[in-house]
Amino acid sequence: MSEKVAVAKSKSDITLKTGRNIKLKEMSIDDVDFCSDIAEIIYNDAGEVSTVRGVSKSRTAWLRRGIAGGDFNNFSLNGKGLVGDTVLKELNESEKNELMSLIQGYQSLGE
Repeated sequence: MSEKVAVAKSKSDITLKTGRNIKLKEMSIDDVDFCSDIAEIIYNDAGEVSTVRGVSKSRTAWLRRGIAGGDFNNFSLNGKGLVGDTVLKELNESEKNELMSLIQGYQSLGE
């Protein structure tokens, strides 16, 4: 039995492993920088990672700024063009993790 993988219908239209269709948004460089800078990695004296902070905040920021639409019961954007809580609450943890990675990859595709 093969593992399901995300399928790209076009650069911005993808299907998650769960079957949910999502439309990705091209983010500004400022938004990409904002999302990338949220997570903080702290190293110990030996140069090894000792603590990682802000992982959930970073994931939420990527999702809010990188989703343009999709299979959601109540899809909406706020006045700043960010995805609302109702949309994010419809995603399970595995969808959030998969989607964050896909959003990040979509931002680096280039035209």
